[in-house]
Amino acid sequence: MADKIDRRTFLAGSGALLALPAAARAADPPSSNWPSKPIRVVMPFGAGGSMDILSRLLAPLVSEQLGQQVVVENRAGATGTVAMAAVASAPPDGYTLMFTGSSYPIVSLLMPNLPFTMDAFTPLSRLTIGPTILCVPSSLGIKTLAEFVAAAKARPGKWSYGSSGIGTSVHLGGEMIKMDAGIDLAHVPYKATPAIVADLIEGRLQMSVLGVTDVRQYITSGQVRGLALSHTERMPEFPDIPTFAEAGYPKVRASNDFGISIRSATPAPIRARLEEAYRTAVRRPEIVKRLTEIGLIVVGTSSAEFEKVLAEDAARYTEVIRVANVRLE
Repeated sequence: MADKIDRRTFLAGSGALLALPAAARAADPPSSNWPSKPIRVVMPFGAGGSMDILSRLLAPLVSEQLGQQVVVENRAGATGTVAMAAVASAPPDGYTLMFTGSSYPIVSLLMPNLPFTMDAFTPLSRLTIGPTILCVPSSLGIKTLAEFVAAAKARPGKWSYGSSGIGTSVHLGGEMIKMDAGIDLAHVPYKATPAIVADLIEGRLQMSVLGVTDVRQYITSGQVRGLALSHTERMPEFPDIPTFAEAGYPKVRASNDFGISIRSATPAPIRARLEEAYRTAVRRPEIVKRLTEIGLIVVGTSSAEFEKVLAEDAARYTEVIRVANVRLE
């Protein structure tokens, strides 16, 4: 009997030892063999825009670094919340990412009943900054932001400014200017930027905050005049246009920033690899050159730096939304 018991004990022990490698493999973190399939990058807006161009420029470079195909998927609608909802419901396994735009820190402030919370996402990197310029018609005869503010104060409620829609960063940037300068301008939302530019040139609008790519040719041709730049320093392309801080309004920020985010529960090693892959890709010289041509400045920040900027933007926009009573109908 003792021999049999010892044999059974030995066999059981041997079986346990043989099973250890399989158990160890089962306990391996999911990041150990990641990525093992294509990675999906969800775009919150349609094809052809600056963000879409950025995502498709970076996809093959990130794919090269990670050894798996990176597929861009456009999921436009509802100020980016269609894409955000899709990513929030995806598994936190590193195979679903999301590009973010200027609406990222704003949307939850304007839409309190979203089917997700912003805690569902973790920012990986702010990839680019899209500076904007406060522009006026050249026919207005105004040459500085101080002159514009003085003229607007003399005509309360009679001048208007255009934006690309209620709740956009440029709309809220316009409201910041109104608050800080103490002027009364009527807001006119548009569906397309070319219509804003046309009305600005014709003098039907007295002011708008526009992206560099949208307005550079009209500044060069003299049809509109740039009075202030939303950036930390002057751009070499427009050395005579001061920043908002230089013009006396350091709180005003209306840039179009693009970044990359992922589900918060994604394992830290996967997040780190993706962050590094995108930061490396966006800093490639040929990418920097191409993005400069479409009015984007490469930054490629760390996740922590991006999170800090988003928190600052959310605090700034919360106050503007409250004071201006901005609502999405």
